[in-house]
Amino acid sequence: MRASIAWGLAASIIFVVGGGSWALSRMAISENIDAGREKALARAAERQEGDEASARQQKLTSLLKTIEDSLGTRPLDSMLVISAANIAYDLGQFVKASRLYRRFLDSIDASASTVRIDYAYALFQTGQQEQAISELEGVIRKEPKNQSALFNIAVMYTQLQRLEDAVTWFKRCQQADPQSPIGQRAALALEQLSKTT
Repeated sequence: MRASIAWGLAASIIFVVGGGSWALSRMAISENIDAGREKALARAAERQEGDEASARQQKLTSLLKTIEDSLGTRPLDSMLVISAANIAYDLGQFVKASRLYRRFLDSIDASASTVRIDYAYALFQTGQQEQAISELEGVIRKEPKNQSALFNIAVMYTQLQRLEDAVTWFKRCQQADPQSPIGQRAALALEQLSKTT
């Protein structure tokens, strides 16, 4: 009788230990599934963002082609020229964008400072940094408080690792209007630069 009690106790211990082991295994698998689900959801979101960006790029490319076709018959239509330039800029086609911005400035409106600022940035992206900076300095001479020009020249100097010049221009941008969104961005940039110097 004692042998059967001992055997029953041993079987219970094995069952409990085995069952516990099985429960622990299920719990570990469940935790891995939850962690895997989070990773899968994150990857799915990244893919969706990539798909959306790709779809947007395809739409912009198609739209640019349509506008360029229209420019063939109306080469100085201001809306077509600036739209094509802006879309090329958004697509990262900076050589094309700079050429279109230049057309606008030369043939449509040389005084358009917002176009000149975009033109300068497109030039900068094509490796023509000194000319880009010169374009922005021209805007700033005419409009000393143009925060877009001030901010962009500061960003260019930052990208060129000329941090003292960048600080000077970010300060001028902030001082032009500290309460504006761009003035606040300049203040934030100054704060970040102070941590690196």
